Amino acid sequence: MKHIALKITAFIFGIALWLYVVSLNTFKVEIDVPVRLVRLPEMLAIASKPPRSMNVTLEGEPFDLMRLRSRIKGGDTTTAAIIIDLQDAELGATRKLIGAQNFSAPGFPNIKFIEPDNQRLFVDLDLDTRIERNVPIHSMVTFDAATGYLQTDFPKLEPDFITVSGARNVITRIIEIPTDTLVFDSLKNDAKFTVPLDFSQFPAHVSPADSVINISVKVQKIAKKSFPDIPVQLIGMFDKKTFELKPNKVSVEITGGDRTLDSISKGNLELFVEFNRFQIEDVDSLAPTVKLTLRANVNREKSIKAIQLSPDKVSLYENKIIVPTVVDSLDEDVEEKLP
Repeated sequence: MKHIALKITAFIFGIALWLYVVSLNTFKVEIDVPVRLVRLPEMLAIASKPPRSMNVTLEGEPFDLMRLRSRIKGGDTTTAAIIIDLQDAELGATRKLIGAQNFSAPGFPNIKFIEPDNQRLFVDLDLDTRIERNVPIHSMVTFDAATGYLQTDFPKLEPDFITVSGARNVITRIIEIPTDTLVFDSLKNDAKFTVPLDFSQFPAHVSPADSVINISVKVQKIAKKSFPDIPVQLIGMFDKKTFELKPNKVSVEITGGDRTLDSISKGNLELFVEFNRFQIEDVDSLAPTVKLTLRANVNREKSIKAIQLSPDKVSLYENKIIVPTVVDSLDEDVEEKLP
């Protein structure tokens, strides 16, 4: 046991001595360092796609280099960066040389940037005039009502556009901005959802005013409402004393959203048949046309599911009136005078 303890102690001491010796030396390693653009003039914008990082050679103590590499790989963009100052940049193409003056690692003062011997490091940029533009939002969200319910209006995007800012030749090529692809089902009530925008295909260095929008949906329970004895009008050019409809009243049953049906009365319903349709279609009976007047904020296409009539058709009748002729009257008088 004593020998084992001695061996373990010697092993630990050896590692500590090795680490100490290693820490006295400096090493050179290649590390991908994030690129950061600063002090761009307000009237200019980046029109090209600059590199997100650059592979550069750094020199320092092993432990510092390992810590720096670990933080950068962990997504920490503040640990170190290649900083490109664009304060004096002008419109058009520009090339920025990269040297030790561009490297910044505030938490690692002993790490140095090593410039390559046989090449120059640089970043090419294209600068254009900055503009703002309102870009429409394209919803990729699906809404489904629960069984026994229906969506009574189209989803409403709030807002239906996003203001973006960036280079003119980039902004003018953006047609729309999609939302994330989402599905909301089994809806039973009106609701509002906050939906993220999808910037996965967005051009570089274009700044949107927001990253989310609100989408409102209206949902009502499906119900039925009946309206008995609704008059059916015969319209068009015809002799009103000769022609009439039978029956001239029908019952109407409407299926739709319960709150929408609550707002409908008999006064909102008009039924009519055009006289000429009987001749044009060469039929004796026709289904009346239904005119349903709803409030301006009601979407008929979505909130009314069905309208049924009972009976479903009405017929055209012609009243034949027999008028005695003058000859018939004279004949009767002559007959009375004969012996």
